[in-house]
Amino acid sequence: MTALPLVALSLAEEVQRESGQDLSVCFQCKICTSGCPLAGAMDLTPHAVMRALQLGREERLLRANSFWLCASCQACTARCPQGIDLAAVMDALRMVATRRRVPAAVPEAPIFTQAAVRSIRLFGRLYEAGVGLEINLRTRRPLREREMAMRLLRAGKLRLLPDRAGRAALRPAPAGAIAYYPGCALHASAREYDVSTRAVAAAMGLEFREIAGWRCCGATAAHQFSPQLATELPLANLALAARDGYSTVTAPCVACFSRLRHAQVDAPDRAPPGLRVQHLLHTLLEGGTGPIRSRVTRPLRGLRVACYYGCLLTRPPGVTGAAHPENPTEMDTLIEALGGAPVSWSYKTECCGAAHALVRPDLVVELIGRILRDAQAAGAEALAVACPLCQHNLDCRQGGAARAGGFAPMPVFFFTQLMALAFGLEERTVGLDRLLVDPRPLLRMRGLLSVEGTRGEHGGRRDRH
Repeated sequence: MTALPLVALSLAEEVQRESGQDLSVCFQCKICTSGCPLAGAMDLTPHAVMRALQLGREERLLRANSFWLCASCQACTARCPQGIDLAAVMDALRMVATRRRVPAAVPEAPIFTQAAVRSIRLFGRLYEAGVGLEINLRTRRPLREREMAMRLLRAGKLRLLPDRAGRAALRPAPAGAIAYYPGCALHASAREYDVSTRAVAAAMGLEFREIAGWRCCGATAAHQFSPQLATELPLANLALAARDGYSTVTAPCVACFSRLRHAQVDAPDRAPPGLRVQHLLHTLLEGGTGPIRSRVTRPLRGLRVACYYGCLLTRPPGVTGAAHPENPTEMDTLIEALGGAPVSWSYKTECCGAAHALVRPDLVVELIGRILRDAQAAGAEALAVACPLCQHNLDCRQGGAARAGGFAPMPVFFFTQLMALAFGLEERTVGLDRLLVDPRPLLRMRGLLSVEGTRGEHGGRRDRH
């Protein structure tokens, strides 16, 4: 039977073919809308998007802002009682609208996707500074965004030259070594996460080896551009790890972890058999908290920490394997082992806005304001995160959120930074000077920082909110 040409398909048929989802099974329970962090900014809420597809309201739907505002947080996908991957439906709508040349209701969204995919193709990795500059130039962003870029530059969080993927030369894995997939941010805006990760792993006797010739996994952009590209990019990295003889891959970035696991689930016949993909948090906790407690020389002295897991570390559970996707506790257990006091709070898996940091920073400010207010109301004096994009949003956008009121700015640590502090490692491995909300007054008050450690590691001026 000859397939219909694409132009002959209805919007629903195109979306169904692109996403692989059965749109007819949606019975309008509205669970997707009730859990969507951006539903209030959408002109058609998620359940209304599904209904418009079912009813054939093509023109109304294609001109909506809904699928351009979707942050791909997977809350709808994880909670749908019918098993619909609504995040994939939103991605498919972007692709169909682009194919049909319908102007985007959020012009910054396709600009980000185009710039990110172009960067990956040119350099093999995401050039963060270049992507941000292109968006600002093409959208004529206000002065405040340029001021943000200067603050990031002063803190050493902007890599001015692109990081290029090297040759994928064969490098056999040493016995017991774990393949380390840092992802693009850990070579650029989140180098403190990379440095503290390597230091903590060495202190625990773990041998991490960076995958030779690794390339960007396409997180945050590829799945909005092409489902094939979103699978091909992570599969290529898994193939490199398997070729070199690794049995486990660990990824510090939650988005990278998600894309690597998605590739295994979406293309099981093409993914290397027997290769485990873990997030760094799970790798470090695999032996239990005993090895961690035994290395603590400078306990966190009851530091009250809100553990923020974000969206993709646990969702959707069919991909991540999370036993408790709505209330994870692994990071809480880790902070407790370090001598800290994890607080009980409600926003530990809420979305921070993800790549909207470049697309719609105003929405990110609104979302992180909710998160930070809830954390502080629960008694937290700092946050611990496991994702470079989450850390960027919560740390760098606090100024705007604090102006709206309801909380005082507080430090946002990578969990490995807190581990390095508690292990008594050299302060240069912690990277405190790269955090925009200065953590040193709090750490000095808790007796966790020496006098020498109060000076800026880069010798530059610190920004304060």
